[in-house]
Amino acid sequence: MSSIPNSAMPHAKVHHDDDHTPKADKKTAATSDWVEDATDAAKAGLATATDAVKSHPKTAIAVGATVIAGIAAAIAVPALRAKDGAEKKTPPKKPEPKKPAKAKKPH
Repeated sequence: MSSIPNSAMPHAKVHHDDDHTPKADKKTAATSDWVEDATDAAKAGLATATDAVKSHPKTAIAVGATVIAGIAAAIAVPALRAKDGAEKKTPPKKPEPKKPAKAKKPH
């Protein structure tokens, strides 16, 4: 590694050191604002959830277990229904051809 300071070699910049910001049009700016707002809201929600977990760890464990059970049920129920549906949908048996009626004997 070189010990030459960056001030002695200003032309030797790394590209990510440049203060290059792309020009934003109105559509991109609106999308960017929306994304930033959503990110801020997510960070605030995460902070609230983190505080709640730190204050009530046993409740957080119970909630986590409930969420995992719900996910497992959401995966398992459609699979079980598909299995039951396949068993119930066996093709119907074809009716056997009718035998001709016996001729009546005269008395």
